[in-house]
Amino acid sequence: MDRSKIVQRIKHLTQGAARSRAQRGAFAALSVAAGVAAVWLVGAGWPRVALASSDDPPSSNEAPPPPGDVPPPPEAAPAPGRRDPAPEPPPRRTYRCPVDGAEAAAKGADGRDTTRRDSDLEMPTRAYSNLVVVCPSCGYAAWAGEFERMPPPEVADYARSTLKRSARSAGTDAAAAYQHLMNVLHVRRADFTEQIAAALYFTYVLKRQRPYGGLDPALERKIVAARKRTVGLLNRALRDAPPKLLHARLEWTYLVGELTRLGGDTQSAATALRGVCEQQREAGFTMGRLACEMAQRAERGESWEDFRDGVFDVRGIEAAERDATRRRAEVEKERAEAERAKAEADKARAEADRQRSPAAKSGSSKGTAHAQLPNQPSSTDDPYAPPLPPVAR
Repeated sequence: MDRSKIVQRIKHLTQGAARSRAQRGAFAALSVAAGVAAVWLVGAGWPRVALASSDDPPSSNEAPPPPGDVPPPPEAAPAPGRRDPAPEPPPRRTYRCPVDGAEAAAKGADGRDTTRRDSDLEMPTRAYSNLVVVCPSCGYAAWAGEFERMPPPEVADYARSTLKRSARSAGTDAAAAYQHLMNVLHVRRADFTEQIAAALYFTYVLKRQRPYGGLDPALERKIVAARKRTVGLLNRALRDAPPKLLHARLEWTYLVGELTRLGGDTQSAATALRGVCEQQREAGFTMGRLACEMAQRAERGESWEDFRDGVFDVRGIEAAERDATRRRAEVEKERAEAERAKAEADKARAEADRQRSPAAKSGSSKGTAHAQLPNQPSSTDDPYAPPLPPVAR
């Protein structure tokens, strides 16, 4: 141990013991003398200088050292093969329904924003299921930031009379929650921005229900219908109430073109996408690049999109439906053959059990004895058998 640490330790041991000025002065002199003696001993090479270790607990008359002077103890290394437990997720926020007072919560967790976008401007890392809150009792739906506000009377009546029937499913299914929200926004006569956002996010939620490694024709039909509804809202908004900002108008025009292309109408989509591509600088880097790339696809007559682990094309829905119909017919045929084979096996097993039963054997023996009278020859099929003896009289 070096001299500076010895002097510092002795100062720590002597601090806090004084209770008055006189005592503090005496202890100061004593500490200086003790420090000089300790330095002299260490310099002289005294082999046995016993000082209190930093790990020893302080005595009752000792003041603890200042927190910045003593280094903290080293942290224990984690055991090999063991991981620290994951932090508990924050509690989900609950909302009070303004219609009937029931508690509701948003489905899903928060996502993070990123510059990466799909061709329909969806952020793959962002969660869209947590933006809507649906009351599980009455079915009233609203954006999470506006859920606890009292809705207009016609919206509350509509929730109690119509939305209540599917309130339970909307509280657990994100797609059903967005359907409730779109109905509420329509009854409330919300502006186009809210209705377009709800309709567009509804398509995003449906896309995330796609199965891995395959194509569900029924789900793809729903996605196509939802996109057509979004395109209709966008066209009405651009005609009746276009945004004031040029970037917003270009974004809506791009969505019209891309959603139209994904719906199979590539000729109509090419015009809108090419118009946005020509204004690439005003549209921004991400959307301008996507507009030029999707315009080239539309001009080539391509309607496919990249999503997750594969490529989805609206033109493959009919082929997928034919394949699904053929697979269902094959499954039904195999099931019918299995049932027929099982019925034949059960019938053969029942026949074998009947022949092996004791009642069948006794019945056959009794019938034979009853048919053959005493002193009557029995018939035989052996051609080499000796002749029967004459009947006794």
